[in-house]
Amino acid sequence: MMKKLFVLLFLGMSFALIAQDTIVLQTVEVSAGIVRRNSAEAAMERKMDTALLKRLNTITMSQLLIQHSPVFIKTYGPGGVATASFRGTTASHTIVLWNGFQLNAPSLGQVDFSTIPVFMTEQVALKWGSGTSANSGGLGGMVNIETNQHFGEGLVLDLKQTYGSFNTFGSYITAGYSWANHLLRVKAYRTSSDNDFEYDNIGVIPHQVMKQKKAGFVDFGLMPEYQWRQRNSLITIVSWNQWSKRDCPQIMPNVNNGNTEEYTDNSYSRNFISYKTYWQTGKIEVKSAYFYEKQHYFLESYTDIGTPVTHINSRNDADIFHQIADLQQDLFRSWKLNAKIQYDREQVRSNNYDGVKNRDVLSFYAAVTGKVLNPIDLRLTLRNDWVDWESAGFFPTATLSYNAVFVKGLKINAGYSHNFRNPSLNDLYWNPGGNPDLKPENGRTVDGNMMFSRTFGRFSVESSLGAYYSQVRDWIQWVPTTYRYWVPENVSTVVAYGIEAHLKLNYDFNNWHFSASGNYVYSHTTDEDGMQLIYIPLHHANAFAELRWTTWNVTYTIEFTGRRKTTMNANEFYGFRLNSYTLCHVSVGKQIGKFYAEFKINNLTDVDYMAILWRAMPGRSFEVSLNYKF
Repeated sequence: MMKKLFVLLFLGMSFALIAQDTIVLQTVEVSAGIVRRNSAEAAMERKMDTALLKRLNTITMSQLLIQHSPVFIKTYGPGGVATASFRGTTASHTIVLWNGFQLNAPSLGQVDFSTIPVFMTEQVALKWGSGTSANSGGLGGMVNIETNQHFGEGLVLDLKQTYGSFNTFGSYITAGYSWANHLLRVKAYRTSSDNDFEYDNIGVIPHQVMKQKKAGFVDFGLMPEYQWRQRNSLITIVSWNQWSKRDCPQIMPNVNNGNTEEYTDNSYSRNFISYKTYWQTGKIEVKSAYFYEKQHYFLESYTDIGTPVTHINSRNDADIFHQIADLQQDLFRSWKLNAKIQYDREQVRSNNYDGVKNRDVLSFYAAVTGKVLNPIDLRLTLRNDWVDWESAGFFPTATLSYNAVFVKGLKINAGYSHNFRNPSLNDLYWNPGGNPDLKPENGRTVDGNMMFSRTFGRFSVESSLGAYYSQVRDWIQWVPTTYRYWVPENVSTVVAYGIEAHLKLNYDFNNWHFSASGNYVYSHTTDEDGMQLIYIPLHHANAFAELRWTTWNVTYTIEFTGRRKTTMNANEFYGFRLNSYTLCHVSVGKQIGKFYAEFKINNLTDVDYMAILWRAMPGRSFEVSLNYKF
């Protein structure tokens, strides 16, 4: 019923707007420009193009990162969990910030990127190495998402409707008004799918073509926002609310077992208020947030006569409070100071714990940036966290950036970072198996890159080539015991090293615009026995090309994932390796007045593949979308 209401609302507003007398102006698209900052500050960060985010705002964050970033995403498919592996580390080593507040769940310590719609974001930046120093936990890297300021734009109205294969619907509405000093805006969306695609099941004998069952999902969200700008200050209030209900399909070998019910029912409400005040040489921001998260996982299997075999009904409720004071101040000449104090309180109520569990974290952070010599920029940071009122120690980082004088547009950067990650509350208190004696993971990283950016008339190029080496001591890993349950232990030191390459090209000629970009990553991550960690490919890459002509737009996307291990057994049976695969996607769009229509084909070559062992993935699929923007 909710799906039909969203569709009817979209169509009704669209037809009403078509009936009005309008003056149609040619669409103008503005891409993100270069923000002039200290080179050392920007050396370990990449911001994603805002024009790209606007065009792709009906996909999830997991899809965006798979196709347009160096981050590897481990995905269970449409409607399934999607977690990040940054620089060969695990999902718990990638932290996600929303307007400065950490989104990693205190229970699992991870973020499911399939639950973050690009629609709810306006800026996305990736940070690594010393770029993650302002927050603990980012031993691999950080994904930073933010909202923007929008004043003086008048009526804000943006409607999108999508429909695709497997009865997949998406409805997206942004409505509000932007005055000279006030903004009131609401975003709402709903997505759903039967997710009943056909696939070749190689997990049964003989192999069969089957249709996936019990895999439907529905997600919907609401984000009201208010901003008030005064002469030298800004007040922002945002509430991000989402609900999702997802059925979990059986793995390939178990599809004939119809006596199983498995689903997740999750929701969260993330709310914050911030106050910024500016002066000529700096600014201070004070902000406070309250997050509520509910996670419910249900699994029940039974025999043909109804006798229960497995019954899991896991419920976790979390209350998280964040308090942050952030100061930025010019010192002398080119030198600047950034200082931050943060207090976080996490409280989780779970039927998997023995009582309510709490954690308090008080953090102190300071960074200074400036020029050592005219072509050399330096950034030094120091961080200290108090976890449950015990100091975790001091964690320094340093970044050096050289603006080459012999090649215009070339920068050479080097960095050192020291960071740590607290065990998750599940690691500490899960019953049975939690280990309250776990030590935090302790990681050190050295990295460097060369970045080149130039514009030659109508042609521009942006590229980078880098390498990294990191070592994580007291790596936390769940291991089996003789009591038929698993226990987390500080088992080993993990070493990760690799190469990262990025290239972006743009060319404009009259009414033609061509752009292409690509990423390649080599990730070698091993334990003390020299074994590559499971589900981390040695190679993965992506490429994206776009051609625009007047009101037409064509895109082509390629994503490549290399072979992956699925067990830590050195003599691994070939059937438990996941082969490499390459997926291609194409879209064609047309601007018609204030409307934009697009047709997409996903998995153009109909590749049969597995991203997770024995999990079915869709073949070729289609999607159409219609967008109206006032």
